[in-house]
Amino acid sequence: MLQYLFTKTPLLFLTQSLWRDEAFSYFMAKKNIVEMISLTAKDFNPPLYYFILHYWMKIFGGSEIALRSLSIIFFWATIYVAFLFLNKIFKMKERKAFFYLILFIINPLLLYYAFEARMYSMLAFFASLSYYAFYRKNNQLYLFSTIAGLFTHYFMLLVVFSQLFFLIINKINIGYVKKKVIYTSLLIFSPWMLFFFSQNSLSGSFWLNKPHLKDIFALLGIIYTGNEAAFYPSGLIVKIQNNVMYFSVVLAIIIVIGIYQYIKKLSKKDQLNFQLLFIWGVGISLIVGLISFIKPLYFPRYLIFTTVGFLLLIIFIMEKINIYLRAILFAVLIVLTFSYQKLQLEYRGKIDLRKALREIQVIANKKDLIYTNDLDFFTVQYYLNKNKVYIYGKSYKDIPAYNGKILILEERIASNLPFYPQKAFILNPNGQYTIQAMF
Repeated sequence: MLQYLFTKTPLLFLTQSLWRDEAFSYFMAKKNIVEMISLTAKDFNPPLYYFILHYWMKIFGGSEIALRSLSIIFFWATIYVAFLFLNKIFKMKERKAFFYLILFIINPLLLYYAFEARMYSMLAFFASLSYYAFYRKNNQLYLFSTIAGLFTHYFMLLVVFSQLFFLIINKINIGYVKKKVIYTSLLIFSPWMLFFFSQNSLSGSFWLNKPHLKDIFALLGIIYTGNEAAFYPSGLIVKIQNNVMYFSVVLAIIIVIGIYQYIKKLSKKDQLNFQLLFIWGVGISLIVGLISFIKPLYFPRYLIFTTVGFLLLIIFIMEKINIYLRAILFAVLIVLTFSYQKLQLEYRGKIDLRKALREIQVIANKKDLIYTNDLDFFTVQYYLNKNKVYIYGKSYKDIPAYNGKILILEERIASNLPFYPQKAFILNPNGQYTIQAMF
């Protein structure tokens, strides 16, 4: 039973080997608070997640499960915020609200990052809580959640701008957080932005590619699943993209029904709810996706918070339609979700470097070295003595900033093999390795 749970369900993602970004989180969180502030200002994410992970590690340790458990907490906190939307704003009875929560609990994007030691689940929580506080006109909760979100990920700015846009196009403040409260959150965040720009030149290329035109047609499916086809083996892309396109067709039908309801049947209050959910769930991703044809910015995990809004939008629309059509659409979404999850479990597991590194640890002598690339450097350091690990085959200046260069010392670059009897275990990205030395 346990073997099934940890190999055939998303619990697989909890126990698998860390990958480079998670290992980077570990080493960043091991720094003291002052160091984290200085280092993150030169990197690509604000420091709050690393602050929290720092103290989390002091209590629960630094194992894979301990590191990832923090994201699980924020995943369930996000589910709770979704429940508050359904129960308090949509006015659903608890039983029906719990039923719809299935869509959030099994969602491929939310569930995948519930088991990753990165800030994405935390971003989804604070962004969702910000929208909830915005709806409920809770100024204190809004300031807390929005400021926390801004110090978690820079894409939280899109949440704030979307809320301002909603207020501007409707020229209202009644029933929602006022603009001055939103401006206050930005004002509080502004000193960090000034510090960030003073420390970070943002020079050099980024690793994201421009989207393909077909990705726009698949946008709804991408928002729902978090599909990142570029990371899959080429033979699998067809399977994944077919599933995403099926999602997009079904979701497009629901959105078209919603737009029709908006134009013909919805009350003024429901029209406002639809507007904000649409801006949150679809509008942000659409705008970022279009901008990415000029300057690549779109990446599903960065916009994980839009998936929460999108699911709420889908539920909002389904509640307005015939119960039989609603049941059919709900069932189709469940079937497609489990189909996608099956593919994700089969092919999106992280490369098991841990197995190879444990083997190296057994057979290597004390003076032997481990050579790896800049992508796997932090992962190898996490599992082995970091003083034995070097980057081989690349000069320091050629390491991109987005590979965590701020935590890589120049002395960690090796340009030559050691002289025998000292040996170098050269680890490849696929987990295989060779043993070499100079004679």
